Amino acid sequence: MKLLIASNGLMLAQVAADAPPDGSWLAIGFGLGLLALAIFVIELFVPTGGMLGILCGLTVVASIISFFYHSQAAGAFAIASYIVATPFVVVYGVKFWSGSRLGRRLILGGTETVATKGLDETEVAEEIARRQRAETEDTAALIGRTALAVTPLRPVGVIRLDGHRRDALAEAGIIDQGTEVRIVEIIDNQLKVRPVDQDSA
Repeated sequence: MKLLIASNGLMLAQVAADAPPDGSWLAIGFGLGLLALAIFVIELFVPTGGMLGILCGLTVVASIISFFYHSQAAGAFAIASYIVATPFVVVYGVKFWSGSRLGRRLILGGTETVATKGLDETEVAEEIARRQRAETEDTAALIGRTALAVTPLRPVGVIRLDGHRRDALAEAGIIDQGTEVRIVEIIDNQLKVRPVDQDSA
């Protein structure tokens, strides 16, 4: 009797080993992979502080586990596929995001105000260059203007020019608070000033 039970047990084990893998796990793995991609796309446009990114990573892990439940080969193939595909998805996702309205708004120095005019890339570059030239000319026009030091300049401090506070650099030494100063040079948008009473010297 015991021999018969053992024989039946071996037969059942052999049948289980020969049974084809469950195809539902394969479908679940693919479904979770698509869900991870959808979560990644949502993360690009909905600022969640990385919460959706973490959920995307967990979904990828669950997808890989599902493929392993189907078979070892499917699991290994899923890992290799994710390793190869992830850099491309991230690079093209970020590229697509940076070209979107939200991306242009969040990137420092973005061209939102220019790009929304319907200009092509060459016209956008020309418009940005024109604005930079105009800004440089406006900054150069400040040379020779007088201002008031609202903080001590040791050597960096704050001056008031046309009612606006601007960072400034003392040309030499320390300039006391309340001193009238003249802008003598501009280096990398940094105003260099000297006291007005030193102009004659």
